[in-house]
Amino acid sequence: MVLRNSFFAGFFVLTLLGVGRPTPSRAADPARAWPADQFLPLTDTRVAALPQIDQGAWRKYLEISRETAATMPVTTEADFSPMEPLKAPHSGARITKGLKLNADAKWFASEEARVLADRVGQWQTASGGWTKGIDYSQSPRSGPEKTKADIWSTGTFDNDATITELRFLVRVVAAAPADPRAAVWRATFIKGLKYIFDAQYPNGGFPQIYPLVGGYHDAITYNDNAMVRVLALLSDVAAGLPEFTFVPADLRAESGRRLALGIECVLKSQIVEPSGRRTAWCQQHDMLTLRPCAARNFEPIAVSAAESAGLVSLLMRQPDPTPALITAVDSAITWFGKVALHDVTWDRMSAPSRLVPKPGADEIWARMYEIETDKPVFGDRDRTIHYVVDEISPERQHGYSWYNGWPVTALKEYKVWREKFPAAAAH
Repeated sequence: MVLRNSFFAGFFVLTLLGVGRPTPSRAADPARAWPADQFLPLTDTRVAALPQIDQGAWRKYLEISRETAATMPVTTEADFSPMEPLKAPHSGARITKGLKLNADAKWFASEEARVLADRVGQWQTASGGWTKGIDYSQSPRSGPEKTKADIWSTGTFDNDATITELRFLVRVVAAAPADPRAAVWRATFIKGLKYIFDAQYPNGGFPQIYPLVGGYHDAITYNDNAMVRVLALLSDVAAGLPEFTFVPADLRAESGRRLALGIECVLKSQIVEPSGRRTAWCQQHDMLTLRPCAARNFEPIAVSAAESAGLVSLLMRQPDPTPALITAVDSAITWFGKVALHDVTWDRMSAPSRLVPKPGADEIWARMYEIETDKPVFGDRDRTIHYVVDEISPERQHGYSWYNGWPVTALKEYKVWREKFPAAAAH
């Protein structure tokens, strides 16, 4: 859906679609419920249905995941990402606090940074990862608090967790290599790198939480660029960038192999419609079939402009692109152009939130688009799918980024990339 550059034409199209109206009852399409089985966990039964040649690797993966889970604290706390409608305001995302990644070398050599690096090691789980929402101004919990655990406590890539800790450690090591504690920081990083290796699926994807906990968390997670950040770290390790020179050569080589496996997974999971049209990616994909799948109740199966933008940028950073990679990038860029919205802006905090005409506004995109129709879709916590943002509950209208300019950076990078690889235009 492309809105033209005329105020009146744009307003007319928006009116037809019911966008920006105060009453959601005029939506062009009625809301609908999720179909059944929108996401499936990784199970023995599903592995047994795979071709015989593939079963061994997946069985081994499940076995190691379960062995690792057995060493973790028993879950005592409820999942704070509720799957049911909320009866109170949402508490907000849990984000790691206290770790800077963009300070100068002088700060990373400071005692303040070194103490934080010590705490990063202290907060590392037995699996080698980190939970999300750690406040590094505090030492790890002790006493009764230490026994509290939720499904995220074993380790996750959600909300930048684990990757933030690993990138912080290498910066402190680089700034203070002679500190006696640096050996511990290096060992903590190596354990975290091996955690990444353990978490990676045989086909190259990554779950949101490892060891596995079931539900949508087992899906290959592109949501919030989780897998993009993992693969970017593996790329830096494999390239032997100065910060990573302490990583043994065999682990750098293994990082390169894991990166290649991950890139192959990204390419294979790109959405191809029955017509043969190749578009982009969903927020999550099934770990076995690579088909798009849903996640939280307000995240239905859909093509995601937000996550696809990060994946395209990642693909364009790969040297010597293959024909398959070139096709993937070109197809996604074409799709971004087709579904961009022009001459409108999203008034997120109005009541209700809505798209409003704004001639000359920068392009924006809906976060999610219906596969095949390219219609923007919006999810609510009752597992309903809507075609107008002001139909959904106020909590979801204001609590999620439904429109933004995510692909802008990728589109700018694409111009440079096409000049560097002109063969991209010939496929």
